[in-house]
Amino acid sequence: MARGRILAVDDQLYFRVFLEDLLAQEGYEVETAGGGEEALARLESQRYDLILTDLIMPGMDGGELVQRVKAKLPDQDVVVVTSVADVHTAVDAMKLGATDYLLKPIDKSALLRAVGTLLQQRRVREEHARLMAENLEFMGVLSLYERAAGLFATLALDPLADRIAEALSLETGAQGACVWVLDDSGVLRLAAARGIVKVADEPAELRLEALPPEFAGLAAADGRCFDGPASSPAAAPLVVPFLAAGALLGAARLGDRIGGEAFAPRERAAAEKLGEFAGIALANALRVRALERRSFRDSATQAYTAAYFDDVVRNEIHKAHRFGRTFSLVRAELDAGTDPRPRRGDAEHARSREGFARRLNRVLRSTDLLAVDGGGRFWVLLPETDALGAAILKRRLREAADPGAGEGVVGPEAARLVLASVTYPADGTQRETLVRRLDARSSEDRSSALRSLAAGRLSFPKLLERLAARAALRCPELPEQAARFLIDEVARRPDERGLLFLAPGPARAEALRNDLEALRGAAPRTEVVLVAERRAGVDLPVTWVAPARLGTQTPFLVYCGEGSAYTLVEGPAAGGERTLFHSADRSLVEHLAFELGRDLGIALAA
Repeated sequence: MARGRILAVDDQLYFRVFLEDLLAQEGYEVETAGGGEEALARLESQRYDLILTDLIMPGMDGGELVQRVKAKLPDQDVVVVTSVADVHTAVDAMKLGATDYLLKPIDKSALLRAVGTLLQQRRVREEHARLMAENLEFMGVLSLYERAAGLFATLALDPLADRIAEALSLETGAQGACVWVLDDSGVLRLAAARGIVKVADEPAELRLEALPPEFAGLAAADGRCFDGPASSPAAAPLVVPFLAAGALLGAARLGDRIGGEAFAPRERAAAEKLGEFAGIALANALRVRALERRSFRDSATQAYTAAYFDDVVRNEIHKAHRFGRTFSLVRAELDAGTDPRPRRGDAEHARSREGFARRLNRVLRSTDLLAVDGGGRFWVLLPETDALGAAILKRRLREAADPGAGEGVVGPEAARLVLASVTYPADGTQRETLVRRLDARSSEDRSSALRSLAAGRLSFPKLLERLAARAALRCPELPEQAARFLIDEVARRPDERGLLFLAPGPARAEALRNDLEALRGAAPRTEVVLVAERRAGVDLPVTWVAPARLGTQTPFLVYCGEGSAYTLVEGPAAGGERTLFHSADRSLVEHLAFELGRDLGIALAA
């Protein structure tokens, strides 16, 4: 094996032959070129350990050759050969990048010594670079495995998702990362976001049967990364699936690579290796969660215990705050004043509670969580559910309390059922605040006019009559003021869901239509229903209902949504003035709103 490959460049044939013979005898592989252009042509397809070039040549001289070689191959060693008279030219060549120079006439010993020294130095540099590369590669692998090992340091899903996002970002140079994790309903839900990510634009869930285009590869995921669609390869996000035993347990999407370039093979390999560990870590965390849930269940009702529920709620608050989401809590309890245990006995009471728990579970969605505390109160967590959705569930729970009583009818079991709900963040952003608000609303439900009116057995027109009979307030301006305020609130907060029913009566119908102009051009999520004759040519986001359809001429308004619930009913004239009944009784208002919605065929989803 040759000691090194050398290219000798000189315009004089005898000097090329001299160098070739001398160096070949010492075990070097030597090629020659008659000028700078020929030397550059050879460098297009060959690589040399050393270039020896004469400095004074016709056409391209040695100085220009040095400059062009170093521009293309900065690490190439070049030695120039010149006469004593041109030493200053040799110095100029070294300034351009030449490694050394030799003087003519060539001394054989000096030439061999210089060549041997330069090639030895080159081998040392290459060995050092190789060792550095190996060390860097080893350090990279060690770093990856240290990050992977860190994934097994927690068995809680949300902290684990955060660690996965961080590890993937650091190993791949991604400036943005999102992680979705499998939940109990078989859906991948957004669990962590890191870096340059606009959470509001990310899908909150991924369903395998209806995946967005950039996640389509997850349907047949085999553990390998794949690119999502993008306007250019450099901008393409990288999707990393997490599998365990062939089952998809999660996925991450990485984007905004540092420097803007595409993910290189090394980053892809690192992401896939971390994805393998993430799948195993997620499988462990999901298994532990399943064991915890079995351990934290009430043996009689199979509902979760209060301790477990408390931890879940605190975790839900953290996620809701981080991702800008909402959720609701509902509490159901039997009124202590009518507790049947002394009469029916503990065994029968236990059976009754178990039956009630089963009926509640039939009403809940797969993502909802039911728990029971030591006082026999049932708690329900409703993820990603607003106040209107919680009100809908309460109505279903009340009907489920007495399955034989019929829809909208309050039987003996439902009559003593106390229900309360709160919503994050409208009713509070801390667990303690939400619980205090639940306590207050439970007290309100116990004393609600809904119970004293036996409203569940009355039609809506009859209920209005009962409420009108309670009218005592004399404030002629209140109906217009209340209606205008609620309309302005709907216009100001169009993203909040709610129900607003307005029945102004003939005298104030025109004025109310003018107030509704505040909604023109808006697309509110609140369902606004106007009980009045429709005016031709009016294009507003309002559902018009003819007064005759309701079977009552009593003016009223009902609002149910975020914040306070409110209803106002006009009563008979007293002393020449109309009297008013108004209330913020949430249970009564929700009942009125849902009875109206049912009578008018307005479908609502929880």
